[in-house]
Amino acid sequence: MVRIKYVERPELTNRERVFFVDFINGMKITFRNLLKRTVTTAFPFEKITPPKRFRGTHAHRVKDGKEPPSFKVIEKFMDIGPGESRCVACYMCMQACPVPFLFNIEAVQLPDGRKKVVRFDMNLLNCMYCGLCTEACPVDCLIMTDIYETASYHRASCVLHIDDMAKRAVDFDRRRYDEPDRIWIDDDQRSKLWGQIRWS
Repeated sequence: MVRIKYVERPELTNRERVFFVDFINGMKITFRNLLKRTVTTAFPFEKITPPKRFRGTHAHRVKDGKEPPSFKVIEKFMDIGPGESRCVACYMCMQACPVPFLFNIEAVQLPDGRKKVVRFDMNLLNCMYCGLCTEACPVDCLIMTDIYETASYHRASCVLHIDDMAKRAVDFDRRRYDEPDRIWIDDDQRSKLWGQIRWS
């Protein structure tokens, strides 16, 4: 049984009615921010680089010598050459995703018994950009980049393929791999955009 609690709106006093106290309090906030410098940008002519941990378009890291220890354990069961996506077709990303049918992953077993990923598609029209798939990846293959301009006139172009994702990760790591893994690169950049927090 659902119980509904009704909350009465407090009645205004005569003083508040006559002198518009609530209106004046609201206008104080407006005038306080009226002359402050804005933090908006003139997009698309001016763009801000998002933080490294921004949840943008997905990408696949490739086998390049920077693999985590977990990949080295699984690598002997896989057929992955240098420069290829390090996906091991474990389907953990699909299991962690709230919308698992946005993935289309296929792997084949080769005559020597090793496994090779032949297809990894993601339909971003179904994606919520929650990042759960990247957290579940045991070999740090699936990542989210700082690319956010993904609007398209065609549904087909919203589907990511394994080769495009690998190229995108190579570009992202070339630009930002050595950056510290934090929301803002430094406190000066954060305070420039968001100001200082004053605890009262």
